[in-house]
Amino acid sequence: MNKRIISIALSVLVMVSVPVLNAEESSLLKLAEILFVVPSPTGYEEPMVEVIKGILPPESRIMRDNLGSFYLKLGNQNSQLAVCTPMDEAGYFISGINPQGYLRIDKAVFGPPLIDSYYLGHPMIVWTEKGPIEGVLALPSLHILSPEVRKEFQERPSLELAYLDIGVGSEDEAREKGVAMLDAVTPWRELTRFAGSKIAGHSLGLKFCTALVLDVAKRFATKPPTSNPTFVWMAQTKFPLRRSRPSSALGALRASAEIGAKSIVIVDVFPCDAEDQTGIKIGNGPVLVYSGDGVTKMRDRIQKLAQNRGLPLQVAPDHSSSVMNPFLSTHEEIIGLFLPAKFSQTPSEVVDIKDADTLSSLLSALLQEGGL
Repeated sequence: MNKRIISIALSVLVMVSVPVLNAEESSLLKLAEILFVVPSPTGYEEPMVEVIKGILPPESRIMRDNLGSFYLKLGNQNSQLAVCTPMDEAGYFISGINPQGYLRIDKAVFGPPLIDSYYLGHPMIVWTEKGPIEGVLALPSLHILSPEVRKEFQERPSLELAYLDIGVGSEDEAREKGVAMLDAVTPWRELTRFAGSKIAGHSLGLKFCTALVLDVAKRFATKPPTSNPTFVWMAQTKFPLRRSRPSSALGALRASAEIGAKSIVIVDVFPCDAEDQTGIKIGNGPVLVYSGDGVTKMRDRIQKLAQNRGLPLQVAPDHSSSVMNPFLSTHEEIIGLFLPAKFSQTPSEVVDIKDADTLSSLLSALLQEGGL
């Protein structure tokens, strides 16, 4: 195994600081809190893969594709159903080290327009071969900038003027600490617990989706259901396929070509806010996402399962998803079970633990009782 991956995996174990939870709290929450500290920026998903492998039974049948996605096959027959979720988060990489030891960072994929400004002045983590290094994404003091640069920066904050300060005094010292070009960089990991069952953190919805698919897969690993499902944690889903209409994620397109199952369940994040016009809100249950007007067998089965078990379920027909789109033309039945998240793609992404538990229960029921 790559030395860097071993180092990062060990570092993650050291960094895991899960608060003591009451027995009645969600077991899914415990798993999500563990995965929350695992770095998985687009193109740097390997540490997450290693942690997932370590949680699954050792004899698990696994496969990888050339983009890094991770496949788990249960049962000995052909899969009737595949459950797929993204595992790559927004992140950065080291793009330069100046003579004074300040680091420059860049990103492989574009995010929301304001995403970079969220992290200016905040702690970051550089994931080096020698282990994680803490730093602060700092800005030059505005009073030392020229009027022209100051005006431009006040109007549009940019990574081009920002420095990642790790407390060293030279380029040589930075390299001695282990910093190398293209090292992954992520925001500092910190969870905020709200009253009730709400919780916030960077890319938290994504981590919950990764965790709940892992939780369900682990639950069925020793006794697979008759559908012989395949579970997929997709890499590089933040890369859009060029000129694709509708927008499609590269990692999802690659996964769609690998999966032989006719029915697909996509587990992803549904962005919603207080003023969202869709009517979708966190705390009201997971979101059933589908395309087209026809009633499919799996969609009908999911709605009946939710109704019979008294599980809250929100519905968002024709919601556009770059992760779902590649599957629409290659598989017979495509359904999304999405986790609603408020302030999505910000450092303060908020999810409701009850929504995640409901989604996990619904997905488990679908696998256990069929519906394909």
